[in-house]
Formats: sequence, C-alpha cells, structure tokens
Amino acid sequence: MTPNSIVTIIPVRGGSKGIPDKNLQLINDLTLVDRAIISAKKILENRIIVSSNDYKILDIANSRNVEIHKRSEINATDSASSESVISEVLLDFKIKDVIVTLLQATSPFVDVRVWQESINKMKTDQKIGSIFSAAQNNDFYWELNDKWEPINHDKQRRLPRQSRLFNASETGAFYVFRSDLFEIEKTRFCGITEPAFTAKWSNFDIDTQEDLEFCRILSKIID
Repeated sequence: MTPNSIVTIIPVRGGSKGIPDKNLQLINDLTLVDRAIISAKKILENRIIVSSNDYKILDIANSRNVEIHKRSEINATDSASSESVISEVLLDFKIKDVIVTLLQATSPFVDVRVWQESINKMKTDQKIGSIFSAAQNNDFYWELNDKWEPINHDKQRRLPRQSRLFNASETGAFYVFRSDLFEIEKTRFCGITEPAFTAKWSNFDIDTQEDLEFCRILSKIID
C-alpha cells in the first residue's frame, strides 16, 4: 500500500444500552451497518474493514463483500475508545503509511461528496494531518458551573449574526487522518487538524430512540 492508499474502518460494536442492537436497526429497510458500507463503497479506491464483536454484524459485512475484523473483548466494551479499535485493526492487518478514514455507522446520512473531497485534500496537501466532518454554526453557547454563563460571547454586547465568528462542531460521521501520525500521537486528531463542513441533512447522529425515529422519517426524503 502507498501513502495515498485509502482504508476505511467502520467500528460497529454489538449491543447497546440506549437502543438494543442499535447498529442493526433499520432505516428505510437497511440496517445502519448496511448504510455505512454502502456509503463507504462510494469512495474511490477504498479498502473497507468492518470491525465488530457481533457475528450478525460481521455476517452483514461479509455479505456485502468487505473485509471483516473480529474485535477483541477488551475493545468491545462500553469504555473502549475509537482509538484503541483503530490501533487494533491497523496492527492485526499490518497496515502502515496510508490515509485512514473512520466512519460512524450511527450517522445514517453521510455527505459522501465532502468525505471524498476531504480525502482528496489529504492526498494533495501533505501539511494536513487530519480532517473531521463538522457542522458550521455561530450560535450563542452557555455553560453551567455554579450558574449559567456564556462561553463564546459577551451577554452585554451581543453581536449580530453576520459579525460573529463561526464555530465547528463535530458531527461524528467521518474522520480522515494519516496512519503514520496516528501511530505517533495515538489520536485521530493528529497533526494539523481541519474541519470539513458537511450539508445540514447529513449532520444527524443516532443516540436515542427519538433520534432513530426521526431519522426513519427523514430518510424518506433524503434517500
């Protein structure tokens, strides 16, 4: 493999406390695992690896002709980090010096165009170490300590929308980074990190039953 080779890791753990078998839930007759794989296959020259501890999930991945990784028990717990799963996959498959993309199955509407653009940017600009999918906003934020206080604005001098700085919030859909830098820094936010702003329709992440039901309705329009 070359430094511009693309490897996509889709970590999909079996079981979930919030939504039982969350990654196997259906949206528009497709499981979240299926939807993630379909999105990943739209990326050019992409090697796709699904990592899971669940045989139902691995069977789905196998039926869609992508590589499967049987995750270790220690990396299949609630407390296991995405970084630990990435490290395990790279080690088990002996993958080095590539561009890695991490795709989250609980983001059912992936902005593939921006994802591909992010990969292309990594290929052409060696200064960038990592890119993450993001939503752009300039909202007013407040934080609760002893009391609620503004954290990105002066409550006594509220600037109009067009004069405020934009913020980038992670959507969690995809992350793109260089494996050599990841091995050194042990984080997907390695080297110089930039956001990739995705379309609003793609910025949904399923965490609750309400999220799931909302995305099922939305899929009738988006799909």
